[in-house]
Amino acid sequence: MIIAFIAFLLLIVLLVPMIRWRKQGGEIFAPRMVAFFFLIITTIPYLFTISGNNFIIYPLILNKIGLNNLNQSIAYFALILVIGSLSLLLGLKVPLIEKFTKVPVIARIESEKRYLFAFFITFGLGFSGYLLFLQQVGGFNSLVTNLNIRAQLTAGNGYIMSFTSSLLMMSIVCYICSFRFKKTFLKYLFLILLVLCVAFILSSFGGRKQTLQLIAFCLIAWHYGVKRFKRIPIKIWLMVPFLLIYIIAIPILRSPAGVDYYINTPGALIEEIGDNTGKLTQQISYVDNYLLIFNHFSINNIWLGRSFIDLLYSPIPSSIFPNKPPGDEGVYLQTILRNWYVEVKPSMPFKELYPSSFPSETLGTMYMNFWIPGIVVGMFLLGVIYKLAYYYMRRSNYNGFSIMVYCFIMLNFHLSNLRIAQTLMSIIIILFFFIILFPGKKIVK
Repeated sequence: MIIAFIAFLLLIVLLVPMIRWRKQGGEIFAPRMVAFFFLIITTIPYLFTISGNNFIIYPLILNKIGLNNLNQSIAYFALILVIGSLSLLLGLKVPLIEKFTKVPVIARIESEKRYLFAFFITFGLGFSGYLLFLQQVGGFNSLVTNLNIRAQLTAGNGYIMSFTSSLLMMSIVCYICSFRFKKTFLKYLFLILLVLCVAFILSSFGGRKQTLQLIAFCLIAWHYGVKRFKRIPIKIWLMVPFLLIYIIAIPILRSPAGVDYYINTPGALIEEIGDNTGKLTQQISYVDNYLLIFNHFSINNIWLGRSFIDLLYSPIPSSIFPNKPPGDEGVYLQTILRNWYVEVKPSMPFKELYPSSFPSETLGTMYMNFWIPGIVVGMFLLGVIYKLAYYYMRRSNYNGFSIMVYCFIMLNFHLSNLRIAQTLMSIIIILFFFIILFPGKKIVK
C-alpha cells in the first residue's frame, strides 16, 4: 500500500511538466515530453507491480535490501528521482547563452534523390557491417544460441556493432526524409518491410532497447522530417500489444535454454510469454538497478568520478589491451551483486568481472560517483544537452542530420560511459556519411 501511494505521488510529479507543456501548445516530441515520458514508463508501472508483489524484484537485489527495508528503499529512490527530475526540468528551462544557440550548422542541400541514394549506401554498408559482425562471433547460429552470454560473446566488437546500428538507423531516417518530397503506396510498403528487417537485425544482438529506439526514431523522424503529429496516430497504438510481446520474448530467448529450444518447441515459448506477462513492467524498468545502487553506495564509498576514467580506454580494442576495463559501469554492478569481490571499483579488467551488466544511466552513474550532488548536477546537465540538441535541430531547419542527432541524444544519451561512447560514436559516423552523401551547402541564418 505504501509503495502504491509513492508510485501515485511520483506519477503526479512527473505528469505535471508534461501537462503544462501541452497546455502551452508544446509539441509532443519536444525534449520535455520525451524525457518525462520515459521517466514515467520505466518507473511507475513497475512500482505499482512491486506494490502488489514484492517478490517480483530481482531476488539477489531483494536479498541485499531486505524485505523489511523495502518500503524505506523505495521511498528513498522516489526522493532521489524527484530531485533528479526537478534538476532535469531546470536544465530544460535554463536560458541558453547566445553563443551556444549559434553553433555551426551542418547544412547540406537535400532532395528526394539524395536521400534515397544515401539510404541505399548506408543500408548497404550497415548490412555489410552486420555480416562482418556475424563472422567475428562465429555466425548467426552461434550468436542467437549464445545470447545468454552476449556481453562476453560480443566483447571486442563494439566498433562493428556501433557502425552497423548507426548506419542502419541513418538509412531509415534518410528513407523517411525522402517522403517529404514524394509519397507513394510502394514507398509506404517498402518502409514497413525495411523497419521489420532492421528490427530483426537489431534484435539478433540480444537486446530490446535498440529495436524500441528504432520505433521512436521513425516517429520522431516522420514528425520533424515529413509531417507533424498533433497526437500519436491510432495505428501506432495498435502496435503496442506486439511491442509488449516482443519485450517479454527477448529475455526468454536470452535464457540458457537458448533460441534452438524455443524454435523446436514454440508451445514452450508461448507458455513462457504467458507466465512472464506479469514481469512486463520489470523488463522495461531500471528501478531494480537503482535500488541496488542506492543500497550499496553511500557518501563513504562513492567513486569520486573514477568510473569516468574507464571512458579514456574505450577507443582501445580489447584485443590490443587485454586488461581493458569495462566500457559499461553496469558490469561493476553485476559483480557487486554477485559478491565476486569484497571490493569492486574502477578500473578493474573486464575479464575479471561478471560478464553481464546492469545499466546505470545518468541517475545511477552520478550517484555512484558523486552521491546526491552528482544527481543534481548530472540531471541538470542532461536537461541542458537535450535542449541544445532540440535548438540545434530547429536552427538546422530540421534537416536529416539534425533530426538524427536529436534522436540519438534524446533516446540514447546519458551521462554514463556506455551511453556517452555509444552516442558519440553514432554521431561521428552519421556526420561523416552525411557530409559525404550530401555535397553542397545552403545558407542557414
